[in-house]
Amino acid sequence: MIIENPFILVTLSFLALFLLLAIGVHIAIALAMVGVIGFFVFQGTAGLAPLIPFSTLDSFILTAIPLFIFMGEILVQCGASDMIYRGTSRLLSWLPGGLFHANIGACAMFAAISGSSPATAATIGTVAIPSLKKRGYDTYITLGSLAAGGTLGILIPPSINMIVYGVLAEESIGQLFAGGVIPGIILSGMFMIYIGFRAVRNPGLAPKEMALSIKGVALSFLDLWPLYVLAIIVLGGIFGGFMTPTEAAAIGTSASLIIAMVLRRFSWALLKSSLASSLQTTCMVLFIVVGASIMASFFSRAGIPLAVSQMIVESGVSNLVVLLAIYAVYIFLGCFIDPVSILLLTAATVLPIVEQMGFDLIWFGVIYVVLAEIGMITPPMGLNLFVIQGISREDLWKVVIGSIPFFLIMLVGITLFTVFPSIILWFPNLLFQS
Repeated sequence: MIIENPFILVTLSFLALFLLLAIGVHIAIALAMVGVIGFFVFQGTAGLAPLIPFSTLDSFILTAIPLFIFMGEILVQCGASDMIYRGTSRLLSWLPGGLFHANIGACAMFAAISGSSPATAATIGTVAIPSLKKRGYDTYITLGSLAAGGTLGILIPPSINMIVYGVLAEESIGQLFAGGVIPGIILSGMFMIYIGFRAVRNPGLAPKEMALSIKGVALSFLDLWPLYVLAIIVLGGIFGGFMTPTEAAAIGTSASLIIAMVLRRFSWALLKSSLASSLQTTCMVLFIVVGASIMASFFSRAGIPLAVSQMIVESGVSNLVVLLAIYAVYIFLGCFIDPVSILLLTAATVLPIVEQMGFDLIWFGVIYVVLAEIGMITPPMGLNLFVIQGISREDLWKVVIGSIPFFLIMLVGITLFTVFPSIILWFPNLLFQS
């Protein structure tokens, strides 16, 4: 039986997808299955589905993904996370709240080389939690600050999620990277202001650390020099217009190998382990990309995005209501599904709607990343909550309670970025538009 009604097709597609996910089918396989079956239901044949994997992965921009992943793996395995936490502690621990600020600062800095929220939370949490427990810091804020700080991993560039979004939306990766800088700084600042306010009101939450000194600042720069080098090479090259994201990723990867050698921590075992881990992560991401492309191709062939867009426009519902509905869906999905999968699952339907409503796709790309971040600490199912609980071995509800204030702060942040889109667009416009 051939079904041509786009609304029936989209309903059946998502029901089938959630059923497959519920019974434990990997999301990449589930997406591809829905797409292939959809082709048969819509037109009686799989059509061009077998050609989609090659056409999808035959992309110069996508080659940046394994390179950035490899760059991050090298730096993690050569001990950069310890250096980052030590350096940020020397710079920020004098503030009210002490090492809580180092949690946020270290996560923000590590995000620039990781690009993954769970990886950022896990890496910095492994270093920070034993130290903070030993010094008598409040458990709830410790856990909450690490879960929330970890979400900066997909916002501050380079970001794998932004690369995938840029490919799907056919927007500039460089502009997306630039768009994430100011929101990342603002959210980090909001987290630190909250921590400082709590520490001033209740000094018992955090012991007083050593005062800031010239020696401490100098030592922090010695600890953080690998980050500065990579930021200048990678982000400086992209923002300055000297390199494409793929070229910057390749040069950044070479620089990370040199950094490991300079630190005298390079070994063939480290290289082998970094390659194996990078290959595993890259295959997972690109496998999902292929599966989503098959489903998106079916949606496009069936006219589903156009039909949904027209239905929304003709319904007379305001753009704000539609946007808030999209926000709610992304936050809900963020509790259960990783951000790349969310984007690939929804892009074929959501992006045409956003574009038809007249919203800037660079702005929306950053909004999508922030929404995915919020989902990762949304109680009680956010992914980062489980990551921090696993590392700390504390009760999950302690992580949830500690994360709630940061969750509310991020809601305030997304409201600011929605009401004042120039917060996101100012820096990309400054760098890329004459």
